[in-house]
Amino acid sequence: MAGTEKRGSLIRAADSLFHRNGFEHTSIADIAAAARVPLGNVYYYFKTRGELVRSVTDHRLASVRARRAEWDALASPRDRLLAYVKSFENRIDEFTAHGCPAGGLCLEANKVGGPIARDAASVFRESLQWLGTQFRAMGLSDRQARANAAQILSGRQGSVLLANTFKDPKFIRLEIARLKKWLGDMPAGNERK
Repeated sequence: MAGTEKRGSLIRAADSLFHRNGFEHTSIADIAAAARVPLGNVYYYFKTRGELVRSVTDHRLASVRARRAEWDALASPRDRLLAYVKSFENRIDEFTAHGCPAGGLCLEANKVGGPIARDAASVFRESLQWLGTQFRAMGLSDRQARANAAQILSGRQGSVLLANTFKDPKFIRLEIARLKKWLGDMPAGNERK
């Protein structure tokens, strides 16, 4: 396995294990074993646990940015917001079983604080900005766009938390239906591409 492949394998393994087991309950040895990379190699690629968290966050951001690039090609901001909400449908089982990967990492990273917490929050920070941009493109004020962006993200996170806590996907399904209706009923305003 070449160096770039090893590093990528370690990042993917850490991403998966952080999501399933939590950041605090995942050891460097667990990550090395899952990636099938010798334990000593982990420290070659990541000098600190913080560097590993930053790399996992960058990996997640790349995935989120790729999906947003697809949604940005849609005709209207409402269509883009609906695509964002519909994207939850593909992950209901995963979210019910393990919670939200970004939410879980943020929760644990905030206990550590410092750069790890700031890095983990970047997925949500960018999501809020993108959602707000869509609402502003619908003609909403900056204040209302920020409030609506927070409503979508908090609705998603709340429903995932409840689904995961009670091992019942209905909470996510209900929130998806509510958000679709809310977005569908929203007045068109001065929608711009």
